[in-house]
Amino acid sequence: MQTSKQQILVLLKRAGSATVEEAAGALCLASMTARQHLVGLERDGLVRSEKVKRQTGRPHYVFKLTPKGEDMFPRRYDLLAQLLLDELGNLSPGDIEGLSASEKRSLLVQRMACRLAEQHRPQLYGRNLTDRVAATADLLQTIGGFAEWLETEDGFEIRDYNCVFARITPHAESGCEWHITLLNSLLEHPVAHELVSDGKVQCCRYLVLPQSVNGATAKLALSPAERGMESHG
Repeated sequence: MQTSKQQILVLLKRAGSATVEEAAGALCLASMTARQHLVGLERDGLVRSEKVKRQTGRPHYVFKLTPKGEDMFPRRYDLLAQLLLDELGNLSPGDIEGLSASEKRSLLVQRMACRLAEQHRPQLYGRNLTDRVAATADLLQTIGGFAEWLETEDGFEIRDYNCVFARITPHAESGCEWHITLLNSLLEHPVAHELVSDGKVQCCRYLVLPQSVNGATAKLALSPAERGMESHG
């Protein structure tokens, strides 16, 4: 079970920032208790506070994770390095002949994802989609340090708040080939990607729709804006 301080770190990672009142409300703590925990985390260098002016009344403070606090959600770069070395060792000259630099990177990323999927696919054999989504989110949690899943009206959603590729390819907005290849392979269902960014937090959101849902494939091809337009049409 997580301590209150650990729960606050998770909240800040998920939400991007929070005031004392927001932390207290989200974790069902007294405001004084939440403030004490936040002050302690700030003293430990895990969070920092920023003064925010209000239109009326006194300014309040917003708390965010520091780089040290971000490191409380470790990414498994060692695992990626091992997968990369394995795939480099298996490449033949013919595999990359005529490919551009970006195409070579894409090939390696996809082969790394396929290799990892092969390692974990036997554990998912015969399991229903709900169990497969849960197990896949657990795998992303192990690799990136913070992933969650939930069931929606249309299917399932997986969110990765600590993508291992975020610092390597920070400007990729279409969903990294690593995740798409890995999730498609493990779930055996089409997966669509959305980059969620509200100014405070950014995460990768993957939508998993059961193939039995009418029009699932068509909807997956739509952009977030198009899906919103369709729902109001």
